[in-house]
Amino acid sequence: MASVVPPTSTASVPAAQPQRLWFQLQGCVDWLLAGPLPLPDDIRNELLQQRTNKTRTFVVAVLASLLIASIAAALTGAAWAYAWMLAELVLGSTRIYLMMKALAQAKADRRIAPNITPIWAGLTSVILISAGCYQCVGSGILPLALMAGIGLANLVGGIASRNAGTPRYGILLICILTLPFALATMLSPVPFLFLIGLQTPVYTAGMIFLLLENHKILLDLHHSERNNRQMAHHDLLTGLPNRALNLKLFSELLAGPWPEAGSAGSKLTVFCLDLDGFKGVNDRFGHAAGDSVLVAVADRLRASVRDADFVCRIGGDEFVILLPDITDGEAATVARRIISRVSEPFEFAPTARVGASIGLASAPRDGITADELLSAADRAMYEAKRRGKGGFVIHTSGVELVTLAPMAKAPALAC
Repeated sequence: MASVVPPTSTASVPAAQPQRLWFQLQGCVDWLLAGPLPLPDDIRNELLQQRTNKTRTFVVAVLASLLIASIAAALTGAAWAYAWMLAELVLGSTRIYLMMKALAQAKADRRIAPNITPIWAGLTSVILISAGCYQCVGSGILPLALMAGIGLANLVGGIASRNAGTPRYGILLICILTLPFALATMLSPVPFLFLIGLQTPVYTAGMIFLLLENHKILLDLHHSERNNRQMAHHDLLTGLPNRALNLKLFSELLAGPWPEAGSAGSKLTVFCLDLDGFKGVNDRFGHAAGDSVLVAVADRLRASVRDADFVCRIGGDEFVILLPDITDGEAATVARRIISRVSEPFEFAPTARVGASIGLASAPRDGITADELLSAADRAMYEAKRRGKGGFVIHTSGVELVTLAPMAKAPALAC
């Protein structure tokens, strides 16, 4: 018996076409706004935000294009000039509104997602200006043609400045503005006007090179700022957050709603971790081997915690781990895993062995501030060392549960 293939629903095909077209347009916008080289997300967002911050340059460009259209209408009285002036008024007002909206969004969340509407509005505006200036040259009125050329030079300079963070988009706008004008001047019957057309491509190339140089300067600046932030907030040896960033993470993780009374989970659990036997590694193998051990331990700590947790190096062989929204049982499992992983031998020095002693404190049980939690976790960590090292202690207001080995527990001890 022949199988019957159900007919494909024709209703979904037309509905999918606009969505497919939208994704294609969004892909074009993403390509236009991307730089020549792949960039980290934070630098890419800063470059996109740089376009939004150039508000005065943008407003001057809108007013300049409206002025050119108005003068063209006054000198020629032609229908195309009045239509151009009206289009500039409507499109310019719309673009200013979109600019202010994007600026408000950038100030609210410090992040800009590529928005298709302002990009295509900018392209439409540039095409409109280019067509209008082409008509200015075609009118045969020399002052009007010269004014159009001066106006285009002004707009191209603003584009080279405002779009330094998005060079592909800026280059496209510059070419749309200048190349049709150059063609119009070379075809114009006005004497010697073709000389402007010969010079315009050279001017266009110079502005494109200037745009690319501005892009490189801007990139170097953002990379330097990023490196400075990295050095200020991260340990240079291990790449882990340092003491300064640790305190900032504390304030962020302790903000917001707290768990209800009687909840099994804590708002934040803090591990204070100290390496056992690290001084012996330094003394026996040298500080270079000690640094290698710290880097390896940092990697093992990262691999032992959850994605939501933060591993920080406070100094020397001392680490602090922040674990939000976790129960004591889950925290104990993480602590056992850390102790087991840290104690494994190192490939670069199999005889260099270290262990880990960990103290645990949780908010709000053991405190509600960074100082209180660190102090409680530090006391618990020293208690773990006192009882033989290689284990962990969970601090509580009344008792401390002590684990002397990764899988063994000692009886509860009064604090």
